[in-house]
Amino acid sequence: MHAIEPNGVALALFAATFAACCLSFFTLAGMFPARARPLPVAGHVGSLLVLFNLALLAALLGGVALFAHETLRWTSVVVAGGLIFLFVPSIFEIVPNEWRDSRGGLAFLGALQLASLALLISPLQNLSVI
Repeated sequence: MHAIEPNGVALALFAATFAACCLSFFTLAGMFPARARPLPVAGHVGSLLVLFNLALLAALLGGVALFAHETLRWTSVVVAGGLIFLFVPSIFEIVPNEWRDSRGGLAFLGALQLASLALLISPLQNLSVI
């Protein structure tokens, strides 16, 4: 493994944060257009939650891309990112629609994205560049 990617901690951190990014993407893709949103998130509060999650997704995607660029080999990013993007829909389908398509589900998704952003900024990032 060391010959393929010498920075295993950074690869694991990339995998975790990119998985959260992909899960957010698939969840938010089902929220557009606004008239097709599930009934629990159809109001103003639901729209604010969707926009908040969309802003967090953009920040997370930028942070993951920057982190991967600075700490990983591009081959590792392509292979790991491709595998994650391939298998995250399976995880997405396991989550019941009642959880995923609700205000609580969007709030949990926002918390997941905030936690992923915190992981990118945390002391683990300093360990991963060693």
